[in-house]
Amino acid sequence: MELPKNVTQIGEPDRGCKIYVEDYVMSYIKQLNGHARDKEMAVALYGTRQEEAGVAYLFFYGACRLNFLQRESRHLSQAVQQEAEEQRRKYFSQYTFLGYCLLNGEMVEGFHVCEQGVCRYIEGYAQFYEKNDSMLAFMLENRKEASCPEEVDQGKYDEVKKRQEERRLQSEQENRPARLLQFGSGRSRAEKNAQEKPVKKNPARNLRNLQYTAAAVFVLLFVAGFATINNDGTLNNIQDTFGQIIDQMTTQQLPDAEDMTSITLGDKLYEALTEENQANVQAAGSNNVSLPSVTPSETPTENPTPEPTLEPTPEPTQAPTPVPTAEPTQEPTPVPTPEPVSYTIKWGDTLIGICIRHYGSDDMVAQICDFNGILNPDDIKVGQKILLP
Repeated sequence: MELPKNVTQIGEPDRGCKIYVEDYVMSYIKQLNGHARDKEMAVALYGTRQEEAGVAYLFFYGACRLNFLQRESRHLSQAVQQEAEEQRRKYFSQYTFLGYCLLNGEMVEGFHVCEQGVCRYIEGYAQFYEKNDSMLAFMLENRKEASCPEEVDQGKYDEVKKRQEERRLQSEQENRPARLLQFGSGRSRAEKNAQEKPVKKNPARNLRNLQYTAAAVFVLLFVAGFATINNDGTLNNIQDTFGQIIDQMTTQQLPDAEDMTSITLGDKLYEALTEENQANVQAAGSNNVSLPSVTPSETPTENPTPEPTLEPTPEPTQAPTPVPTAEPTQEPTPVPTPEPVSYTIKWGDTLIGICIRHYGSDDMVAQICDFNGILNPDDIKVGQKILLP
């Protein structure tokens, strides 16, 4: 085996595995390493593998970034393996996938080499200079894609803009009848403003009306007390008259309105009191009883009437709620345990790959080792039969 001549050794070489990296590959790795200070990156490595005198020689001629790998992993996932294989078929079809390299902005001192599905880190490598057309073409293509601006199809842009304009016009036409119904009522704007305009209040008029009402109440209370002393029938008449006056007070128009009538509350009270006075004078003349003069300043004394006491009503008794009886619990049916399956190991098989194909994940590797008495999961032989639980 002929080794490259122009070699620059970096770090101490490994005894069982010698790594040689072509100059274009190192240039690409250093270029990505400058952008990996904030976020770690991973690079897939492609090349050839040779063995001589029990030592493995790896020659890296291609490199490509891996988007699905961002941390060190001993066993690569299926997504990472598929991504590495797609990049190999597209750019480095003449080489094989040999491992990967993690970049964090620091100097590269070693690589992760993958052998039989297991990746291990090896420090020390040699950089050599050789003609490498595939890696040069890959770097030129990536640089051209990065420098070209994004092109936008003007036809598609105009079509989308036209559809948006049509939807806007359609929305305006649908909302126009609702606006006409909202603003096209039978009343004019002046009528609406007149209705919404607040009524101005006159404080002097309100105070005068309150004075008339207070004087009328005092007079009615005095007459009611006097009638209670002399005649029970007159009391009933006065109560009826008082009730009518109160009804008129509640049903009449507010004094603040613009169209208030000329007859005021004081005039109505005066007429009612005059009629009651005449009736009382006639009744007193027939009974020879002298009536005192009525003045608004005198107030009669009222006899308080005791309020009736309310007896507490007994609370209804509630019937006791029935207690639900517990249903008998059913015993779970025993689940039969699956029988182990025999499998013969083929060339290129690993316990992790067997677990992923048989179970969908690599969680059963330790259980398979315990079930078959395997001490090292990486130490399996072709033709060996194992049982899969």
